[in-house]
Amino acid sequence: MSNKTDRTKMHIIQTFFEMMNDIGFEKITVANLSQRAKINRGTFYHHFPDKYAVLEEVEDEIYSNFEQVLNDHVGWAVTEKIDVYGREQVEKFFNEACSFVMNFLYERKETAQTLLGEHGRPQFIEKLERAYISAVQKKIRLSSHEFSEVEKLQQEFIYFGAIAIVKRWIRNGAKESPKEMAQVISKCMTTPPIEIFETIERGGSTTR
Repeated sequence: MSNKTDRTKMHIIQTFFEMMNDIGFEKITVANLSQRAKINRGTFYHHFPDKYAVLEEVEDEIYSNFEQVLNDHVGWAVTEKIDVYGREQVEKFFNEACSFVMNFLYERKETAQTLLGEHGRPQFIEKLERAYISAVQKKIRLSSHEFSEVEKLQQEFIYFGAIAIVKRWIRNGAKESPKEMAQVISKCMTTPPIEIFETIERGGSTTR
């Protein structure tokens, strides 16, 4: 594929997401997309069979790479790490893992904002959430019994707390750096909630 062809394809994708952000996926047509991108419809069809293929290609790229980042850097048995490295090192490991994830999302923040926005794709975000939870659960040291209902609730409290932070960060424009957000998440994951509330009430920083 030539550089010109690559540029045209990226221009179509960029225009598509601008329109998705403005008017939503359902109102996009090949005709109005081509008009806005200032290309003819034949050029569009040279790259994609329809508008669904544009969205699918971008989502698949994000999901497959996100899954790889998770498999490489996220999820391990906490007790195993403590036994080997000591409890004081646990936050460092969380911070490093969070940094990889946050950098990945930051590089795709405009697309992520669209997918999380008013005209977004909640089912795709849910797919990323499931990938994150699955990556962590795969590497938890499991006992011989099934998780109890209480254990499942405790896990959800942890998982969806981190997910909520990421969603808020992206929806607010990802103004903080990936490094700052990694520190926030790792601190929340390794500090008892009551200590975080005490720090907030005293007007201190929870990331120190």
